[in-house]
Amino acid sequence: MNRSAFTLLCFLLLLWSCNNTPSPVTEVPADIQVISEPEEEERPIVAPAKDEGRYAWQKPALVVEQLGDLEGKVIADIGAGTGYFAFRLINKAKKVIAVDIDADMINLIEIFRDNLDSLQQSKITTRLATADSPNLMEDEVDIALIINTIGYIDDRRAYLDNLRSVIKAEGEVIIVDFKMKRIPDNIAPPVEYRVSLLELENILSESGYKNISTDDRSLDYQYIVKATRD
Repeated sequence: MNRSAFTLLCFLLLLWSCNNTPSPVTEVPADIQVISEPEEEERPIVAPAKDEGRYAWQKPALVVEQLGDLEGKVIADIGAGTGYFAFRLINKAKKVIAVDIDADMINLIEIFRDNLDSLQQSKITTRLATADSPNLMEDEVDIALIINTIGYIDDRRAYLDNLRSVIKAEGEVIIVDFKMKRIPDNIAPPVEYRVSLLELENILSESGYKNISTDDRSLDYQYIVKATRD
């Protein structure tokens, strides 16, 4: 399958999923330029259509603001999907590592990345991970960002234990996920794929994280949890 056909197929699959599941479908943000594919100028790279519904409840600008000053920092976007947050971070951070266990999502991010300008391209890289490891190196990142993903990790304690080693000494993990309350089915996953705020706080504490803080007010359907490695 050539590159253009693969992109179109991914686009159609993402449109289908947007209409049928609460999975994180995304667009390349407005401040990221998408240009025509060099090999076939009449067939532009197609970014997934903007998901206005998700933008309203996810409040990505607010989430990014919560990350603080990102200048000079390396961020791992764990469970990056199609790059909903990764592409929003590249103009603010030193480097973004888009991590996912789905090779098709990694390929799609790379297609979008290859159509950015050279500076933006240099600031985002991809990493194919496994279900029990983000495939990051020791002390590689300043921030490990986990959005809409923690509920799908089977052994969360072991995962967060291992994650501490890839975060730099003064770095932190930031987790955004769904509250355990009534949420429209087209937004949140079933409760079996959610983690209560208390459970997550306890796991982080047991894994050795410090300065655990929570914000369950800024987002209607989600909480934001921050914790430092040390």
